[in-house]
Order: sequence, then structure tokens, then C-alpha cells
Amino acid sequence: MVSNFLCYHIFFYETWYHISYDQSNLALTADYISVFLLLIAGIVNLRSKKGIGLLCGAWGYTSCIMFRAFIWRMEAIWVEELPNYETLQVKILILALIVSFPAFIVSFVKSFPQKNPN
Repeated sequence: MVSNFLCYHIFFYETWYHISYDQSNLALTADYISVFLLLIAGIVNLRSKKGIGLLCGAWGYTSCIMFRAFIWRMEAIWVEELPNYETLQVKILILALIVSFPAFIVSFVKSFPQKNPN
């Protein structure tokens, strides 16, 4: 459920960012892959609890994409080369990491097979 909610926000925000700041199509494609993975994994997991592995992969990919974008901007801040409009992006990425990384860890832990008491 969280993955479906977040994927719509990622889609609209990344599309807006792409149009507003002339982001490369390659970067937009990586973001859209994240949206696609979260949407498909979320739908599969809502229909069948056996889709937790897909959800884990989707959250892992999304978390890595967001972490890399965050680190790129932090490195630019350290050398004082970050444009002013990017400071909002850093704050949004921090919030996204607060959601995506724990979601990845929870889905990773839940993806391990349950032991049968029999």
C-alpha cells in the first residue's frame, strides 16, 4: 500500500523536476523504473502475500536510487557547487530515504521463508 502511494508521488515529482530543470532522459528513465517496480510489486503483494520478494527488490532499487541522488547533492554542497534550487531536492530526498530505506529493511526481513512448526 505504501509502495503504491509513494510511486505516484515519485512519478509526479520526477516528471515535474525533469520538465522544470531539464533533467536528462537517462536519469528520468532510472526514476521511472523505480516507479514501475514499486507499482507492480505493490499490486502483486496486495493480491498475494507471496510477492514480498518483488516488493523487497523494488524498495531496494528505489532506496539505492534515492541514496545515490542524495550523496551526489551532498558532495556538491561540500564543494559549494550545488545550485540554490537543489536545496529543496536534498530535503525531499531525506524524507524519501526515511521512508524507502526502512521499507526495504522490513520487506527484506519479511522475505525470508517462515519456519514451519510441524
